Amino acid sequence: MRHSIDWHDNASNAAPEERATVADLRIFVGRLNVTQHLEGGNLGDHVTVALYSLAHGLAHDWWTIFGARDRAISITRYRTGYLLPDLRFGFDGAAFEIEAHQRVYEQPDVRFWAGPKAVLSREDGEACLAGLIDEVLARLKHCGLPSTNAALRWQRVMASRRSEEETVFCEAAGALGIDPYQIDEATAEFIEKAELLFRDEALIEFVSGAANVDRPRLIAWVERMARDTGFRYRLADLRPIVDQTVRDQPPRQNEAAWAAGYRRAHGVRRQLKLGQNDRFKSFKDIATRLGASKSYNLAPQIDGIRALRRDREDGVHVHLRNHGNTQEAAAAHLFAFARAVGDAACFPEPQLGPITELRSAYRQAAGRAFAAEFLAPSDEIETMRADRKDVVTIANEFAVSQQVVDYQIANRTRIMAALAD
Repeated sequence: MRHSIDWHDNASNAAPEERATVADLRIFVGRLNVTQHLEGGNLGDHVTVALYSLAHGLAHDWWTIFGARDRAISITRYRTGYLLPDLRFGFDGAAFEIEAHQRVYEQPDVRFWAGPKAVLSREDGEACLAGLIDEVLARLKHCGLPSTNAALRWQRVMASRRSEEETVFCEAAGALGIDPYQIDEATAEFIEKAELLFRDEALIEFVSGAANVDRPRLIAWVERMARDTGFRYRLADLRPIVDQTVRDQPPRQNEAAWAAGYRRAHGVRRQLKLGQNDRFKSFKDIATRLGASKSYNLAPQIDGIRALRRDREDGVHVHLRNHGNTQEAAAAHLFAFARAVGDAACFPEPQLGPITELRSAYRQAAGRAFAAEFLAPSDEIETMRADRKDVVTIANEFAVSQQVVDYQIANRTRIMAALAD
């Protein structure tokens, strides 16, 4: 993403910050100018806006932009009477995505078109947004306004970014959509306890997945599982299987989460000597193949997490939350357990890994792709479809939800691409 700004002098806005930052703005995603629009039958290639509110908004929401998962932020939230394209930012922990959505305004009648999606590294995403903020603040300073609220906020963000410990805390607060500089004591305590258990992306995904649950109860559950010294959650054979899979299929630079998940699913199936038509009836079926004892069972019910993958010297432990006793719960247990195995296979460094409800989060996306291909291989689904079996029958055969089979069919092309690379 890149932008161009042509400043206006002598604007008539009442607020000095807005008056100093009125400009013609062009934003490009790839080669497409996403500020191009149709207004009353005329084509425009820029928008004229006061950029102060945009810069202030980006600085204020910095930690939410880079901390939140499953949440895209549109620049339209920062408009103050001016018209802006619906340009959305999202970060999954590995890739920073920018996408323009169609937006239609009335009075005046203005239409912005949908555009392409650009995928950037975190560093490039930060550079894009920071560059815009810095350019607006430089303009304000040039106009004799160096100490605006936006400038003070950006100074505080920049100071936090220089401290690794403070950056982690601020991103965790942003994962909850909370301003880290105005955080309540209970939430700060939750984040500090989570920091003692999780690290890096696992921490952010755990916290982000806890946005709407009883957080003290959830953290107590994780602490209890982390203290467990028994063997009832241990998968004694999973670690050597994972290690061999990683040797056979080493990580690839900048690999998409789903691609890593699909590849490692095939690797683990090979280590278990599973054929394409081998099925799993339940999570205990997989657990037995991975060296679990007969006492292996579900962990207590809790909201905010599906399972917890935990590494100890004696092997990998998977604490699978109890989802209930319904038929749907049985499928949920199977899929969540496979996701936990996938977390170990895709992120083999010993650690504590949360399996959560998040979808647009790198670890969770890798685990979901792993589970889908591990439980219901795409090739076998295609064979069954060729035999004229419908989706419901196929899902029942694999003991998964119909949605899993639908996704496998829809993602067939990229599954093959991931395995062919």
